Amino acid sequence: MCWNCGCMMPDNPMGSPDNITTAILRKAAKAGGNRNLKELVENFTKTYNMRIKGKPQDTEPI
Repeated sequence: MCWNCGCMMPDNPMGSPDNITTAILRKAAKAGGNRNLKELVENFTKTYNMRIKGKPQDTEPI
């Protein structure tokens, strides 16, 4: 779950299917044609920096 909460346990869903685990990221990476998690995270970062950062959805409450 640490992919979305910072607990540093990336393979523990902590009882909720909504938490992001490494297995979920691997599945998404494969679906998106990424070769590995590094490439997926680079795509996340690029998208955030180009499309989200500094815009209203960047800081609005979830």
